[in-house]
Amino acid sequence: MVFPYYYEEVYDGLIFIETKPLELRKPSFLILGLPDAGLVGAISTSHMVRVLEMEEYGGIESYRYFPPVAVIHKGKPHPPIRFFYRDNIAALVPEIAIPPSAIYPLALAIIDYAQKRGIDYIISISGAPVPNRMNLEKPRLYWLASNDRVAKLVEGMKIEEFKEGLLVGPYAIIFKEAVKRRVNNLLFLAETYMEFPDPEAAAIVLETISKLIGVEIDVKKLLEEAEVIKIKTRELMKSTTQSLAKMGKGYEYQMPLLYA
Repeated sequence: MVFPYYYEEVYDGLIFIETKPLELRKPSFLILGLPDAGLVGAISTSHMVRVLEMEEYGGIESYRYFPPVAVIHKGKPHPPIRFFYRDNIAALVPEIAIPPSAIYPLALAIIDYAQKRGIDYIISISGAPVPNRMNLEKPRLYWLASNDRVAKLVEGMKIEEFKEGLLVGPYAIIFKEAVKRRVNNLLFLAETYMEFPDPEAAAIVLETISKLIGVEIDVKKLLEEAEVIKIKTRELMKSTTQSLAKMGKGYEYQMPLLYA
């Protein structure tokens, strides 16, 4: 009898599952879509998985930190955080809001997982909430790099570096840990709403990532279906907003006291 591939590893109460071997070309990228302000990351990675027809190969489960839910797709259960891949790209796509108690262990586990799998670059997609988002025709995009090697990826892209401010949430922990461990982490922050899904901001991030990784990611359908996406993701946005409030999200544009 031939048994299907299955692998799992536990990181501090988080179970990383693989149902297929992860084989990525070099240079390899892990793109993170953890939900935060505007669901910019979640919407970006979900759209990318669809248009690139990426293949699901596993995910993250936790009976300690995550709510007792089962994600059912085509009659089968899937982890509440799912992994997809194609060519040299892996993507983390969430189906649930991340509970505040899971922030630290999840961030550290993602770094560990990327290192063990030989990922060359971790790309984080986040939203930076601004009070005047409704008046912006096109949200601005910022970048933050864990080292000089990563910073070279965005040279010539005419994107502003995020130089002063506060990061809040899982991406803050991932970035700090990446600097400490010398892991290549590139963080994109798009101006967005605090409490409303923002497909337009997600499209701007995807256009930049498309240039960075050299793979065309068509955002036309994302923009055409923006209103539908906002409706489909409103419950995830609601639960995410509650989690963000407990984390103190919304201070990205607050100057650190030392430099204020």
